[in-house]
Amino acid sequence: MVKTILGAALAAPLLLVALPLLFRAAPGSPAPASPPAEGHPLYTIPLPEDLPPREILLHNPYQGIDWAGATRHTANLHTHTRFSDGLYSPRRMIREYRERGYTILAITDHNHVTWPWPDLGHGAEQKPEHHGFRAMTAIMGNEISDVHHLGSYFTNYNIAGRRYRPILGRLGQRRADITIQEVLHQIGQRRGAAVLFHPGRYSLPLEWYYDLFLDYPHLLGLEVINRNNRYPRDVYLWDALLSALMPERPLWGFASDDSHRLGHIGYAFSVFPLEEATPRRVRAAMEGGAFYFSHAGRGRKAPVITEIIHDPREGVITIVPDEEHLSLRWISLGREIHRGETLRYRETPGIGRYVRAELRRPGGEGVTFTNPFAVLPATP
Repeated sequence: MVKTILGAALAAPLLLVALPLLFRAAPGSPAPASPPAEGHPLYTIPLPEDLPPREILLHNPYQGIDWAGATRHTANLHTHTRFSDGLYSPRRMIREYRERGYTILAITDHNHVTWPWPDLGHGAEQKPEHHGFRAMTAIMGNEISDVHHLGSYFTNYNIAGRRYRPILGRLGQRRADITIQEVLHQIGQRRGAAVLFHPGRYSLPLEWYYDLFLDYPHLLGLEVINRNNRYPRDVYLWDALLSALMPERPLWGFASDDSHRLGHIGYAFSVFPLEEATPRRVRAAMEGGAFYFSHAGRGRKAPVITEIIHDPREGVITIVPDEEHLSLRWISLGREIHRGETLRYRETPGIGRYVRAELRRPGGEGVTFTNPFAVLPATP
């Protein structure tokens, strides 16, 4: 059935391989992270006319969260230091994020596992708390960069024989003779997890991503927002893949700074509502989609979700933000199907395969995305 859905989507005007290159936002000026515009001939997945309100079930990835008891931990899962092409030491980047209120951080240098913390140049055996980083949860990471770039987490895997040389950078370095399939296999063998980074940088067809997500369950999702939304078409790819793969194969969205210098910090982040931010619990939330993600301009605020209330008996889901006067849109199959904090999903037409929400501050100053809720047929 999933193959049939994909074939229908590809036969429609949604040919991602034909997407035009969109402009990149100037530094300090985030591009609008808009959902697919209705009626757009390239980006909109055709919405069937025969999707009336009906008896459906919704799988809520946030159902295990104790919103009253959880702390909202801000995370950046894509960070570079001088051990690849970043300007600063791990110690400096950790401190800068901590001072901005982040409590979860992954250092993902190119083809280099920067581990253990805090700074290999100041004694690898020293513990993070010795440098004032007690409250920062460290996530082991690496940006595998000889294939479609991806974040490798919770494992020290690196391509054999590859190590980024900070002085030379990428100059004169040939790519390793390896495929992304081989890389993902190795990450899986080591019980790691992976996230695709900035897919908008590449010109790959929808089928390529579709097969990859089906073949590698530890590939958790993709980076929907990179820094100041440098690749605006990535949200369209996300919706296209959700429409083809959900509900059988969920994939989660992430937002990260992809920071190389201090001016890159604070644009895009994921938020993990956790009672305790241990690496094990962060991983469980990454695997289950129990987090949301945001982006905003530097010094601006993105909407905060204080609670998600789901009443499966009544078929109602409500998102409670921390402020009034937000625009809240519900998206399914790449199109807006409802506005407002509360969605009565058995009474709303146009819902198919998944639904997700976007919260936007006035003037587009900041936007927050939920992960998708899988739509399932009601059993008799």
